[in-house]
Amino acid sequence: MNLMNLPPLNLALLTTSILCHSSSPVHADERPNVILIVADDIGCDWVSCYGAEHRTPNVDRLAREGVRYETAWCTPSSMPSQVTLLTGQYPFRHGWTGDHNVAQQGAKELSSDKFTTLARALSASGYVAVVGGQWQVNRLPEQSNALKKHGFDEHCVYTNFKSQKLKNQAQNSSSQIMTNGRLSSFPNGPQTINSFLIDFITRPRAQPFLVYYPMILTGPATASPRSDSNASGTLADDALRFAEAVTHMDQLVGELIDAVDKAGLRQNTLILFTSDNGSAVAGSFDGKPFEAGKGSKSDSGAHVPFIVRAPFLTEGGRVSRDLIDATDLYPTSLELAQVDPLRDRELDGRSFLPSLRGSEDPFEKRNWIYSQLGEFRMIRDWQHILDSDGNFHDLTKDPLQQSEVSLLDKIAPGRRQRLEMILKRLPKDAPVPFGAR
Repeated sequence: MNLMNLPPLNLALLTTSILCHSSSPVHADERPNVILIVADDIGCDWVSCYGAEHRTPNVDRLAREGVRYETAWCTPSSMPSQVTLLTGQYPFRHGWTGDHNVAQQGAKELSSDKFTTLARALSASGYVAVVGGQWQVNRLPEQSNALKKHGFDEHCVYTNFKSQKLKNQAQNSSSQIMTNGRLSSFPNGPQTINSFLIDFITRPRAQPFLVYYPMILTGPATASPRSDSNASGTLADDALRFAEAVTHMDQLVGELIDAVDKAGLRQNTLILFTSDNGSAVAGSFDGKPFEAGKGSKSDSGAHVPFIVRAPFLTEGGRVSRDLIDATDLYPTSLELAQVDPLRDRELDGRSFLPSLRGSEDPFEKRNWIYSQLGEFRMIRDWQHILDSDGNFHDLTKDPLQQSEVSLLDKIAPGRRQRLEMILKRLPKDAPVPFGAR
């Protein structure tokens, strides 16, 4: 994939083409359902199938029944990662180079005039789309039609919205939920959203569906309801609350998997589990502590769990070294939906369906992945990582990036030169931030 040879985006042509493709005869039952689960603030150091000490049996179940990717990257911060997943574009292209929360900070937002989200693309091809979880790239509920414009037929979202109208209502960090345009308070926001999505998934329908699930959990501010208000705020308490939130998250994922299977949808449904950045609280591997990655300008900031169960593509039980990038979800989902990509579509990702099928052809896969936070940028291959500050490390020997690469390593200079060349081709800033016109 030659990223820099991509011509400018023609949104009108993009939308027209998607609609044209959707008008071709396609049997709904031949196209798979797609469920994208994006946990909040959890790295591999909190997922037991990656070797973490904390137990996540339901996520582990997905790994046993699917493909677990060892090396997947998003960005080190939530908002840039969410927009990257929705648009299939890197931060320098979509504009969220920092953690700009529109719901709280206002200003520019994700514009449906400028961007065609994954939900909008699949909806145009005949899918029914729903979002459940966080939505902080538009000011909801002031602009409740924003979700419809972005392609979602239904929604059940935590808006993180603060206004004069709501300030006197009793609420906690996850209780204000907007369900299909109506704002209500619930004692357990994460469970409310999960139940809504399960109801959506199990309804009889002729069309295939897309579930986009940017979970409220597991961020410390939205810990499990079992956490009480008597915590002293110490690091130990933070770790305990986070551990409870991870357990709660895993239970919700298990409920959703069970609902898919009991509804007879297992064979024709892709379930993907990942996260939006590294862990907000330090975890552990094999009893050894691992640094908190969220916001970190390092591999630990961008490295996230990435597990895919797709029985119609793979028998599962496989661990893959193939490189995965957050931008790859968009083109992969389009290929599943039988929507042909356009030459002038400004997407940065690459479909990983060949990888899921077990292809050994290197030309069908990535050989580098990229991440960005502000003007800081980093790129890696299977072994080495290079950042825009000039730091270069061998992650197989130095996963915490604390040591210089050995002068005796004869492969490293060539790897560094290659990564430097790719990084120089990638811009630092979006031409217009936050999707503004």
